[in-house]
Amino acid sequence: MQNSGRGADHFNFITRTDRKSLHTQIGLLVTKAKEVTAAELHERSRRLKNMLDEEDKRYEEEFSNTVKNRIDQDIKERKEHLHAIKEQVAKQQKKFLEEKHIQQVMLDCYEIREALRHQDLVETKIVQEEQILENQRKKRRECQQDNYWLELNRRRWAQFDCNQAEENQRRHQMQQQVNHVLAVQVAEHEEKRKEELAERMEDERLINSLLEEIRLEEFEKEHQAAPVDQLAYQAELLKEIERKRCARLAEWEAEKADHMAFCRETQRLEAEALAKIAQSKKDLNRATLEYLAYLRRMQSLELGIEKMMDERIADLYQLDMCTKVNITERVRVKREAAEKCHVILRKQMCEDYERKIRSDAELRENKMMENRFVHPEVTHEMIVCRQIQHKADLDAQIKEMKRIQAEEEQRFDSRLMAAVDDPVLCKRLAKEILENGIDYLAPHPNWRVMACNPNKYIPRPPATEQDFNARVAGASVDKCPCPREARKHCGFMASLGNQDVPPEGAKNRVEAATIDTAQKPQKSAFRNCRYDNWGLGLAIAANLHVPYRIEIGRTIRDLHSQDKPGKAIIITAPLSDASTTLLLSTIELDWTEQARKDGQGSSPEAAHQNPAHRHGGQLIGHPAWVLQIFGSNGWVTE
Repeated sequence: MQNSGRGADHFNFITRTDRKSLHTQIGLLVTKAKEVTAAELHERSRRLKNMLDEEDKRYEEEFSNTVKNRIDQDIKERKEHLHAIKEQVAKQQKKFLEEKHIQQVMLDCYEIREALRHQDLVETKIVQEEQILENQRKKRRECQQDNYWLELNRRRWAQFDCNQAEENQRRHQMQQQVNHVLAVQVAEHEEKRKEELAERMEDERLINSLLEEIRLEEFEKEHQAAPVDQLAYQAELLKEIERKRCARLAEWEAEKADHMAFCRETQRLEAEALAKIAQSKKDLNRATLEYLAYLRRMQSLELGIEKMMDERIADLYQLDMCTKVNITERVRVKREAAEKCHVILRKQMCEDYERKIRSDAELRENKMMENRFVHPEVTHEMIVCRQIQHKADLDAQIKEMKRIQAEEEQRFDSRLMAAVDDPVLCKRLAKEILENGIDYLAPHPNWRVMACNPNKYIPRPPATEQDFNARVAGASVDKCPCPREARKHCGFMASLGNQDVPPEGAKNRVEAATIDTAQKPQKSAFRNCRYDNWGLGLAIAANLHVPYRIEIGRTIRDLHSQDKPGKAIIITAPLSDASTTLLLSTIELDWTEQARKDGQGSSPEAAHQNPAHRHGGQLIGHPAWVLQIFGSNGWVTE
């Protein structure tokens, strides 16, 4: 037991000692590794510090050399500029002195003054002769105008007399015609009356004879029995007499009605003739009054023109008199001013010459030798190399800017095309726009986000990708209200329209477009939509399958003040847009009302199938257009 116990202690001691030794060795190794790492780090920092110091020193030397070269170049340029200014000032002073000398000689020479005075006198005479001729022409024009108005007045009165004579003749002819018609009618009525009287007398005679026969027959009947045949014959005669009497009475009533109708027609014709005569008198009086008013206006206009010409002539006369009166005084004042200017100029020239002499003397006295070891000479090769380096740096900057711009355009195009083809992405973009509550988006500064009441909208599922692709495939340029402008300005609709059969009238235009496309690559239509601020919003509206309407107002501010509370994305295109201005100048404004009606009464299916509603470049209106998308996933209920 003791041996076993000692062996365990010995084993524990050995194990403990080994562990301590291993721990000590590991610690020593770690310490050594730290020292080596610290030494390497110190060495690397020392080398890096030396490199930075050398680079700073080199940069300082380059900067000092650049500054010195720039200072020397600036001094040289300023000296050249000052020398050019001095030469220009000397030339101007010399030219001014020559002009003043010539002017002084001209003023001192009696012959020149006499020639100028004679020239002024001749010009004054010419002007006076022109004024006299102008007055004569004016009087002649006035006489011609008076004769013209007199002749016009004479012709007017002659025309009036002729019209009055024609009117009187027409009245006389109408009266004669009416009298003739009345006389014919009276004669016809008299003949009819005589015929009726003769027939009546004949009937009375027949009736009297029949009555006499009847009386005799009755007398005979009283004394003898009458036969049956005779009684029947008498009854038939009585019936015939009654029938003829009724026929004559009906004929008389018909003739009476015809006569009354004829009288009424005659009265109507007379009333119409009187009304026409009265209307012609009114028209004549109105035309006469208008002509008199026109004469008064023309007379007042002539008086105003004459007054204006008189005032102008008076002003010219006053100006001429003032010029003639003050010409001597002005010559004296100019001569004194020229003498003063000449004295001042001589003084300035002397001062400049003295200053130049002093500066040259100072430069000669203070001139020092240039140390080429401190300031190395800037050669032409160095200048050319520097210019080449600047050009290379500028080209590199331009390439970098173009690359950044291309990346931005590619990023925008990818996002826009993804929004067009992916309804889920459109839903996410619309949700982000509405949740963030931002007023303006970076690529579309004319967007505005509003909040709305969801109780006013009925949920409606969004359109699927297959439906959207079917609508895009069914879109055509011919369905657009403005197919010509769509083919011309809308690249997306033109690409869709190329799949259809073009109309006969557009063959040449399509061929020309094909040639232009071969010569110059056409930009993406959605990229154009980016510049028009329509593309991404319309893509969201199409994919979310939401209704929208078009509101027309004078300005964007008016439209915003009239907006109802609602959850909507409002896209506006101001009149300053190039596409809007082009459309308003090329498309007739008759489409405005039609576009507004289509937008107010359109459903999502009709709105998205219509190419004019799919692309903002074909919507026309007033100085501001508003495309309002009601809700993010619903229909408006009121």
